[in-house]
Amino acid sequence: MERICRNCHFLAKEYRDALGKVYSFSLEEAKRADLDKIEDCWSLKCEMGVWDEGLPPHGNSRSEIICGTQRKNTCFFWPHQPNMLFDAARELQKRDQENRELKRSLFYTRIGLFIAAAGLVGDLLLRLFLQR
Repeated sequence: MERICRNCHFLAKEYRDALGKVYSFSLEEAKRADLDKIEDCWSLKCEMGVWDEGLPPHGNSRSEIICGTQRKNTCFFWPHQPNMLFDAARELQKRDQENRELKRSLFYTRIGLFIAAAGLVGDLLLRLFLQR
């Protein structure tokens, strides 16, 4: 799955009523397929707060604005899963990020232990060699 906003669970549509109350919803599969067919009363945004489309209409198409912008390493991408709430996706994304960081830390710890073990073996061999 390509890591673009169209495929991200946090792609949301937002509506503000006359009293200023905000309503945010996840986009359905059909709407994700063609972002330009979403009504102008909805504003598209990242539910994690990375970006907000602002008020439509725009000079460019929504597909260009949302999928054409590179957000690599600046977003919280999580694959879209229908019927999952934003809070659950947020928690799963956070857990996945923590697991990736733990794996990286474990990798460096293993390298450090290997270097330390090699140093001990080298020291032992050097001591044995110098005693003779």
